[in-house]
Amino acid sequence: MKTSTTYYIAGGIGLLLIVLLIIGGLKRDDQAQSTDMRYATFAAKDKKAGGGYVAYRTLPRLFDNHSVQTVTKPFASTLSRESQLRYPGNAYILVSDQLYTTENDITSMMECVSVGNDLFMAVNTIDPRLGRKLGFEVTEGDNFQQRSANIAQHLHDSTIPVNKSFSYNGMIAGSYFSKIDTASTTVLGTNFKQKPNFIRIAHVDGFIYLSLNPYTFTNYFLLQGSNIQAMETQLSYIPKEVVNVYWDDFYCHQHSAQSGEFSQWQVLMRYPSLRWALWLAIALLLLYVIFEGKRRQRIIPDRPPLANTSLEFVDAIGQLYYQQHNNYNLAHKMTLHLLEYIRTRFYLNTNHLNEAFAEALSKKSALPENDIRQLLQMIHDVQLAETVSDDMLREYYKCIQHFYLNTK
Repeated sequence: MKTSTTYYIAGGIGLLLIVLLIIGGLKRDDQAQSTDMRYATFAAKDKKAGGGYVAYRTLPRLFDNHSVQTVTKPFASTLSRESQLRYPGNAYILVSDQLYTTENDITSMMECVSVGNDLFMAVNTIDPRLGRKLGFEVTEGDNFQQRSANIAQHLHDSTIPVNKSFSYNGMIAGSYFSKIDTASTTVLGTNFKQKPNFIRIAHVDGFIYLSLNPYTFTNYFLLQGSNIQAMETQLSYIPKEVVNVYWDDFYCHQHSAQSGEFSQWQVLMRYPSLRWALWLAIALLLLYVIFEGKRRQRIIPDRPPLANTSLEFVDAIGQLYYQQHNNYNLAHKMTLHLLEYIRTRFYLNTNHLNEAFAEALSKKSALPENDIRQLLQMIHDVQLAETVSDDMLREYYKCIQHFYLNTK
């Protein structure tokens, strides 16, 4: 019963996994072919329309074939671990839908930039704390998916010079900077309404680049026409000979403000595949505890069947009395033991050894009535005899032994 229950549970779990895999596969195929960018992830490994796979793979070509280091922790944790960021000549690139930071993150960003590094951030929604720190304000605009190709980003800088617009039929970002510190800030690009959405802020020895249009780093945008030049132009302000290039893959998976200090547990819960694997492992563990955690009965050892020791007992008693040569007493003991054996084995009353008793004993012992009558006659002879000879004792013993051996 327990084995069949285990099979049912295993079969149910297997069927559930197959259904989930089929649904997940259909969903992935549908998403992979979709150009809907409302749920863009901007992740480095995401090859869908709203992913950042193309941008991530293009970075080495823009920075003298430097290998790109992927960051999966908040900025404060990264700065404490990466000692190279405390020295000049590094580029840190962050592309995300929303940017939620802590005071430690902002302090670490300012510290990193002040030594001579470049921090590039392209996000739809910037944490207001960063705006207060750098002296800018953002007016939130509507992001919408357009069906026909229209201008999505305009880049202009008279010092390069560059003045070019880029179009595609994807998501359009409507947010813009409504207030900037003109003493340290330069406008480098505008949105489709000619509102500033790409700026550069000088901070001590480094620069911070802020773009409110992260869609210019998505796969769908970069693969249309010559839009790859939009990414090249935006990142051209960063020197090509930088020592290290960092791509942030933490904030693009963060959908709410950080609660407390960062932990490795947040990394597990951030990725859907790891999150599902974790919950599935917990569910399987609970099933195991419920169905296999019960106290099991110990294995009962096999007990050998009880042996019939009547013959051994008779032999022992017989040897004892035979050595004393007290035939009458020995025959009397043999009779008592035989009658006790009949009472306990066949449940017959031995007070009257008559014809009715002989018939009943013959039926229960499966011995012929003649053998039973012969045995009963010898019992009568022994009980009536004053002395028992050796021959008589020997015949009596053989008769009793015949009865014992055939009624085991």
